[in-house]
Amino acid sequence: MNARKLVSTAIVLGSGFAATKLTSVIWRAVTGHEPPSDIDATDGEISVTEIVIFAAVSSAAAALVKAFAAKGAKRLTAPRHSK
Repeated sequence: MNARKLVSTAIVLGSGFAATKLTSVIWRAVTGHEPPSDIDATDGEISVTEIVIFAAVSSAAAALVKAFAAKGAKRLTAPRHSK
């Protein structure tokens, strides 16, 4: 694996992690409680609707961030032509 691919992968993974954390912070601010997790789903305290909404929102955020990060990483790591 060359250095450009390694840098691009690191940028995309890092931005995905940041998007996940940001989604959780926003979820807490909007709803007033922690985002749903698999443990929460089994004890019946969180509705299926809330789980589906959180999954849709967090997936959409991750997809958008991944797309923009990949595009930015490609531009950042593109070979420069010197004159």
